[in-house]
Amino acid sequence: MRTPATHWRALTDPDGPSVGRQFRQPDLVPRAAPFALVAVAAMAGALVPKGDVESWPAYLGSTVLLVLCAGGFLLPWERLPGWSTVLVPLLHTASVLALILATGAASGIGLVLLVPLIWTALFHERWESVCVVTAVVAVQAISSIAQATPDVVVARRVVLWSALGGLIAVATHGLRDRIKSSLVANTELQAEVRELSLARERDRIAAGLREGVVRKVFDTGLELHGTAAMIAEGPARARLLRCVAELDEAIQALRQSVFDLGEDPEGPPGPAAGPVEPQDR
Repeated sequence: MRTPATHWRALTDPDGPSVGRQFRQPDLVPRAAPFALVAVAAMAGALVPKGDVESWPAYLGSTVLLVLCAGGFLLPWERLPGWSTVLVPLLHTASVLALILATGAASGIGLVLLVPLIWTALFHERWESVCVVTAVVAVQAISSIAQATPDVVVARRVVLWSALGGLIAVATHGLRDRIKSSLVANTELQAEVRELSLARERDRIAAGLREGVVRKVFDTGLELHGTAAMIAEGPARARLLRCVAELDEAIQALRQSVFDLGEDPEGPPGPAAGPVEPQDR
């Protein structure tokens, strides 16, 4: 199951630069579907209801370019140079230019230029956004000049589309940077939380060892030590003394374990530093 953070990571390139990551990351279909629907709607809108296409060759050229753009999602990007990813939005931009020339400036198709512009700002590098903004402005200039638009109108379109494209690119890339910073901070915070949880668990285990296990072993060692003092020399007494020595070693090992867990216990000393011969009472 994917979390919202997974979707945001698609915008931030968390694993470093990777050629074609825009077309290979998880959840590609949900991300690309809205852009594809707008592009297809623009192509279909040129024919419905009566067909506003004035130049069929230009319309067919636009369709071919759009198909090539869609085919970019199937390319083996890991074998291609890093700059090649910008060709996909540029092909789409060229497709829109051909469609504008086929339908005329009054058709409103020019708004579809926002599709490659927004896609590039969301999923590509800054230099690619610069290329696409330049291409979008060039499309506006070429389509206006081709249709004998007054120079003042051409200049106005160039200025407005330059400002709009720059605004979208700068704002979107800035948002991506903030999202990436938030993801990094969130990862660091989760690491700190895990470390605190681990430290708390280590403290709990250490306290349990000190107050429970070490105390019981210590008391048992004292009792055996006293019992050995009541027994005359012989195998039984020697065996008890060996048990006392082993318990002493066990206490030292438990103390070391507590120390390794991050707490230096001040527990009671062991019954002896070694197998000390008890005095008969």
